[in-house]
Amino acid sequence: MSTIDYILELLEDGAWHDVREAVDKSKLHESKVEKILGFLAEYKFISLNKEQQKAKLTPKMCKFLKEIQRFKKKDTLGG
Repeated sequence: MSTIDYILELLEDGAWHDVREAVDKSKLHESKVEKILGFLAEYKFISLNKEQQKAKLTPKMCKFLKEIQRFKKKDTLGG
C-alpha cells in the first residue's frame, strides 16, 4: 500500500483527523506527510486546516472512495 493510500484510509470516514494521526499511520516524517497533505489539498481531494493541523476528505472524494470500495466488494463477491 502506498503512503497516500494509508493517509486516505485514515481519512475515509470523512471526519477531521490530526496530522499526527497521518504521521503515525504512514510511519513517515511529519514534513513528508505535510507535503502529501498539501498536494491532496491543492487538488481538492482533502480539506486541510493548517492552523489546527487537521485534515479530512472533501465530500466528493469521500463519495468517490466509497464507490471504489463498493465496486471492489461487488467484484470480490463475483457480482
